[in-house]
Amino acid sequence: MSEEMKEYKLSLQNISQVGEDYYIFDFDKPEGFTFKEGQYGVFKHVDKEVEGKAFRAFSIASSNHEESVRIATKIIEEPSDFKRIMRNLKKGELMSFTGFMGNFTLEQTHHSIFIAGGIGITPIRGIIASLQSMNYEMDANLIYSEPRKIYPFKDEFDESKVNSYYAYTIDNTKMLIEKFAKKFVNTGYYYIAGSNNFVNAVKEQLQSLGVNVENIKFDRFTGY
Repeated sequence: MSEEMKEYKLSLQNISQVGEDYYIFDFDKPEGFTFKEGQYGVFKHVDKEVEGKAFRAFSIASSNHEESVRIATKIIEEPSDFKRIMRNLKKGELMSFTGFMGNFTLEQTHHSIFIAGGIGITPIRGIIASLQSMNYEMDANLIYSEPRKIYPFKDEFDESKVNSYYAYTIDNTKMLIEKFAKKFVNTGYYYIAGSNNFVNAVKEQLQSLGVNVENIKFDRFTGY
């Protein structure tokens, strides 16, 4: 383990469900748990036998200023053994966390265009939550694409400093992306989070509209 990596034990506070298959997990925040919003870590079960892959990477969906550590994930009807056990965790049970990783973090001197597909909203939720406690004077905009119209954290976004736009079709999503890419071009940073196909499609569209690759950050979600 590198010198920068730290391991923590996280105690479960609560599990909540949004729609059919989005699950939000809140854990007690250990002392010294300090990170940059948008980063992720590796989670493992503690004292539980897991068939198959014994770890998963999850983005942190909370900010440093919040009192709990939050993650969210999609858990389908017949999930992996890891996620089945996760869905059945009881209050006070532990998961181990190793982090912090990733540079999907805010560039404070640029406008922000957050583009989330489905559960890719998690790292973006952490960044948006952090805006409430910082002196961020640039424009911040969220494009949230979810074909089933299930938008975790929507109430929070509607009350935040961010201008939020909700899409549920490919055409509507592309139209919103084009609108903001033409408005900000390379005066903004574009934060894309979602499935591999979603990230690739949005990156391709942004670059076709003249956005430099250096102005694009992304977080790919795999293993639903």
